Amino acid sequence: MQPRPVLLAVAVALSIVWGVAPAGSQTAEPLWTEAAGGPPAADPAPTPTADPAAATPAPAAGAEPPGGLDPADFAGSFVSTTDSKGSGEPPAGQSLRSSFDPDEGELVEYDPWAPFNEKTFAFNHGLDSYVIKPAAKAYDKVVPNWVQRAFKNMFNNVGSFRRIVSTALQGRFNDMGQEVGRFVINTMFGLGGFVNAAPSFGVKEGTTADMGQTFGVWGAGPGPYLVVPFLPPLTLRDAFGFALDTALDPVTWVAPIGALAGATGEKTVNTRSLNLELYEGVEEGTLDLYSAVESAYLQQRDTAVQKGRARGLFGRSDRPGPGADPAR
Repeated sequence: MQPRPVLLAVAVALSIVWGVAPAGSQTAEPLWTEAAGGPPAADPAPTPTADPAAATPAPAAGAEPPGGLDPADFAGSFVSTTDSKGSGEPPAGQSLRSSFDPDEGELVEYDPWAPFNEKTFAFNHGLDSYVIKPAAKAYDKVVPNWVQRAFKNMFNNVGSFRRIVSTALQGRFNDMGQEVGRFVINTMFGLGGFVNAAPSFGVKEGTTADMGQTFGVWGAGPGPYLVVPFLPPLTLRDAFGFALDTALDPVTWVAPIGALAGATGEKTVNTRSLNLELYEGVEEGTLDLYSAVESAYLQQRDTAVQKGRARGLFGRSDRPGPGADPAR
């Protein structure tokens, strides 16, 4: 048994313990609501005021993040370039309930560990700027584009097993069948996965599924936003899902730790080389990368959970989607 999943779980736990300390002094006022029996308004004829939640339109269900970017692929490299520090408390007008509450209808950016997260984000961004990005540029000049895409196809094929497990646990049996067919076809007729042969056989493109999404489909809230060194942004729910996804990776069952490190490095540099212009465009066009990536990541993950619930048999259907009327 390889120690990689255990080490990842320990790293996540240590990061959480470290991150709790700065936010330990934060307190939240009690949330009075009419449903909870809060005190009635003293003024029988209050002056109408605008609803802060209604002032900002909620993202439509199934909408992609701004620019069509997938933060899960690149967000770990970015950090805010401003000196502003997040307070870790919700803005005025937003609920102070924990994002672990599965009945929370609105998408709330819950970041109580912001001081720790921003420092870690700065470290990841420096690592990307001074190590990964130069290596990716050199790699892009030496390795032909078709070879880069072949490696990408191979890594996607290896990841089929965890997607098969996740879609099965969500009750997405049609997607599970598509994923099984894609793996068999690409392995047998695509040179072990280096060639994406499945579309030629009528199998649809990429199924998105992971254990973090599965927990969300089952009804678990995302929990606090979390940034761990060397990893893309996560939530506490997605951190546990990431550890399980790592344990479900067949490579971790057979490869020694050195080979795993080499494969991870190759995957990181290869992915970075395929998105050099995209990353630079995001960095140049965004003033506060930390906040922008956090918002995009949380929206992307919420959309993935909503899509999983819509397609799965085992997901909770009683939780309203973003912007939905809780009374309906």
